Amino acid sequence: MPDTDLQHLPVMPGNRHRGIGICGAGGIVNAAHLPAYRKAGFRISAIFDLDGEKAARTAAAFEIPRVCATLEELIADREVDIVDIAVPAAQNLRVVEAVAGAGKDMLIQKPLAEDLETARQTVELIERTGVVAAVNHQMRWEPGVRATRTLIERGDLGEIFNIAFLVFVDTPWHMWEWLKRKATIDVLYHSIHYLDAIRFLCADEPEWLFCDGATRPHYDAEGETRLCLHLGFSGELRATILTNHHAAYGLEGQQAEFRVEGTEGAAIRKLGLLMNYPEGVADSFRYGIGTGDRCRWREVDFAETWFPDAFIGPMSSLMRALDGEIERAETEVGDNLNTLRLVFGAYESMRRGEVVRWHSDS
Repeated sequence: MPDTDLQHLPVMPGNRHRGIGICGAGGIVNAAHLPAYRKAGFRISAIFDLDGEKAARTAAAFEIPRVCATLEELIADREVDIVDIAVPAAQNLRVVEAVAGAGKDMLIQKPLAEDLETARQTVELIERTGVVAAVNHQMRWEPGVRATRTLIERGDLGEIFNIAFLVFVDTPWHMWEWLKRKATIDVLYHSIHYLDAIRFLCADEPEWLFCDGATRPHYDAEGETRLCLHLGFSGELRATILTNHHAAYGLEGQQAEFRVEGTEGAAIRKLGLLMNYPEGVADSFRYGIGTGDRCRWREVDFAETWFPDAFIGPMSSLMRALDGEIERAETEVGDNLNTLRLVFGAYESMRRGEVVRWHSDS
């Protein structure tokens, strides 16, 4: 049974009936966005994709009442209050400009942009028009991440001094052939999840980072598919991300977990989705309170998983912000610039082979 004391579920909006218009009918929309929204009881009003047949198939599968022929038709629909943008990152600015110009609020798939300057332009555009926008950094609502944040906030783990994401998996790259041609792969499209989750868990910003990326010998990819990224915070807190997407040794040779360690306890989460993707394996979550022989461990089984359940979180947060239930959406676009600062700082570190540092007021 779930441990409800760990508050691992998103807080739902009082009003779930704002109409959502979906821009994009790709794999992530069908596998995560729409199953999550259906589970949450959100109202989907319309869908648009450049491939009209794809949009029609998705609409039929999820009982979406209207398929729009153009983006302009989608954002002009009076039944659409929020536009859920799920297009390639290079197209985000163009779509955001159209949506913001129509005065519609929006949730934008990550990454917000493929470079920091474009991301800043996107945020400035949104702020000028006065619409409300957030980025779909749903890993903040992954049940183990949320539960660990609860343990941290309650002080159960003491002073946090170490966070590590350890991901050694056999990623099925054939599902994203377009991604293999990118010069930026793991950090921008994968480990960005972990960077944002680390920021959420720490409630603090790193002061420096060092990153090294590589790929597998003889592997045909432009960008990094293996990563070693180390983040330094004030005091003794450090965070590490280690990834290898070429652990082709069967399930017994794979690992996907994060662990958070404090002076009074630790939490460990197995991310089963990443192993044998996309089918995945079972998740697990355990935490120990105390140290040495006094440490007592407990395992908790959550009914919810990262995909699709965590995708409820960003949309719920956006709706709550629109209704004044919270001051701002948890992953609002301005805050997202701090995650992207780490992403592109990692690439700068790779290029220079040096530690990248920030001043406390940067």
